[in-house]
Amino acid sequence: MRKFSLTLLSSFFLLILIACSSAEDQAPQVGSSGIPVSQTSPASDVSSPQSPDGPRYGGNLRIAQPGDPVSCDIAMSRGVGYQSVHPCNPMLSQIVRASSADHSTITPDLAESWSVSDDGRTWTFKLRPNARWHDGSPVTASDLKFSIDRVIEPPEGLFAGRAAPIAGYVSSTAQVVAVSDDTLTITIDFPAASFITNLANVYVSIFPKAITEQLDPPSMVLHEDVIGSGPFKFSSATRGSFYEMVKNDYYYEPDLPYLDSLTFLVIPSPAVRVAALKTGEADIVMLLTEPEAESLAGDSDRIRLIREPSAGGNSVQMNLAKTPFDDPRVRRAVNLAFSRSDAILALGGGFDGAIMPPGGPWALDPDEVSRLPGYGNDESERSRARELLANAGYPNGLRVQMHSRSDPFSTSLAEFAVAQLSQVGIDAELIPLERTAYAEFVSNGQHTLISHSHSFSLDDPDAILPAHYACGGAENFPGLCDEEIDRLIELQSRETDPRTRKQLVDEIQRLVWAADAKVWFNWSVRRTPVSVKVMNFDPGGPSLYQGRRFESVWLAE
Repeated sequence: MRKFSLTLLSSFFLLILIACSSAEDQAPQVGSSGIPVSQTSPASDVSSPQSPDGPRYGGNLRIAQPGDPVSCDIAMSRGVGYQSVHPCNPMLSQIVRASSADHSTITPDLAESWSVSDDGRTWTFKLRPNARWHDGSPVTASDLKFSIDRVIEPPEGLFAGRAAPIAGYVSSTAQVVAVSDDTLTITIDFPAASFITNLANVYVSIFPKAITEQLDPPSMVLHEDVIGSGPFKFSSATRGSFYEMVKNDYYYEPDLPYLDSLTFLVIPSPAVRVAALKTGEADIVMLLTEPEAESLAGDSDRIRLIREPSAGGNSVQMNLAKTPFDDPRVRRAVNLAFSRSDAILALGGGFDGAIMPPGGPWALDPDEVSRLPGYGNDESERSRARELLANAGYPNGLRVQMHSRSDPFSTSLAEFAVAQLSQVGIDAELIPLERTAYAEFVSNGQHTLISHSHSFSLDDPDAILPAHYACGGAENFPGLCDEEIDRLIELQSRETDPRTRKQLVDEIQRLVWAADAKVWFNWSVRRTPVSVKVMNFDPGGPSLYQGRRFESVWLAE
């Protein structure tokens, strides 16, 4: 069986076909980017204001985030987090990308055009003649091949991160060919509806072959090391303080970017980030909790608050290899312990769903979601949870350790999870870990129970299912390994009929949910406050990661 690795937009034609299918009568109304229109908060503002005078050149945009980027080699596993992607993405380019205006549409980037053979397997990409690296040297098809090859066969000591779905379509680097300086072909193993979508994933970024090969290890780790082809290039940085980029004069769009510079401010404290926005020392804060968002209510004349559904959320995950979670009765008790209505109230909003983002084209029908274990009557389900624990040998409850990241947002989620579990007699001792230590702890399988919040980079089955639910998936932290689930994951990837594929994805969702290994208790609302002087800012649609290169953003003053 073909092995799958890691992570997430669905292709445009699939989105249109599924949205127009008979399921439309049952599913939430969705917008072009998969956002459930009927569930969008009335306070949401996802519009992009335009200056009456049109775009204005110049100025410095300041974005506040909690920490430093770990690695700007976002194609590799060390760079998967948003704190790496956000300050590194403006320096990078892709072969193709998701449209910043409509995240379900694939648009040119380094490739100005592309075509596919009649059998659906060979894709040919023609490069822009004016694509240049930050040092002025030309981007060639050899650079594109090098960047795709290292995802298929990562250098020693490196592991592909959320770019890895590409390796699920291309089994050998020999299938990636630089035909000439301006032409690249990729021959995939089978016709795949999601190939071009996953190629447009922000994580499939392109690096210069000659420069990257000289690094030891061969990876763009530090912000200041990046030689990219994006709209901005490195200027200066002080770890723990700021990362500054300036306009790239070699950018292939000659009239862009509008801004002179970008500065990412490292501000660990949420309260200080909000204060910086209020005092005008920052222009954008990427993530807020609901209480922090409410604190901006008196600043609506100076700050726009964008609320929108997120392709991500909050879960507890159990290690199936460790007692007591090797017992399915205990895992089901954990699922039944959570009140999804309590989660929405406590966490300032959210949405009910299975394992694909609710409201998107792959979501399980809401009526069926409402009948899943964990979405029933809270008290009767909690009573059943206590009964299951007793049958499993824990009539007086049990005590376990729960690990989480140590940042305030993650800790608050974990505290909510601890309180929910206590309702059925599960006493979870919360142990927060620093982000890097947590990642290593979980990846090495040392955990028993974790509270875990994350967002997908694409709402696409091939970007989500293999990494999170297939045997050996890079983000399959529970260690779920089910032969039938693996078979269906591979089958849906090869299915080109959208309705049949949707049926397969639905069946996978049912099987995964029944395993009670990764228990989703809340699909999130993302809150992004932006200064009113920031024009044409796209908050990124449902994904936390896509579409933020800032080349089309300008400042009204």
